Parts: sequence; C-alpha cells; structure tokens
Amino acid sequence: MKYRFHPYAKQEFEEAVIYYQQISKNLGDDFIEEVENAIARILNFPEAWSPLSANTRRCRVNRFP
Repeated sequence: MKYRFHPYAKQEFEEAVIYYQQISKNLGDDFIEEVENAIARILNFPEAWSPLSANTRRCRVNRFP
C-alpha cells in the first residue's frame, strides 16, 4: 500500500518539524520518527482506528500533540 500527504498536511508537517527543530534538533528528528511510525501502523493496520467519517480515520502520534 502507498500513501501520500495532502499538500496542506505536508505543509503542516514541514512547519511542525521546523518548530520542533527550533526547540531541539533531536526533538525535530523524534517528531519525524513518530510520524513515520504512525504511517507504518496505518499501512499495516488501515482499519484499526474508529471512523471519523465514511473515508476518514484518526491515528495519533505518540508524544506530540
């Protein structure tokens, strides 16, 4: 299975990485890793989370709001 970010989500992700890197380079890297882990969980178990709508589910990342 493949995935892609919506352009707005990609922009939000990149801005979040910059924000966390300004706090600490390691924190930015940790955020990227957490998002990558969440994507891996979604790809492995795409129906594991409760639906928000007909085509939407939510998978939250650990450690980051």
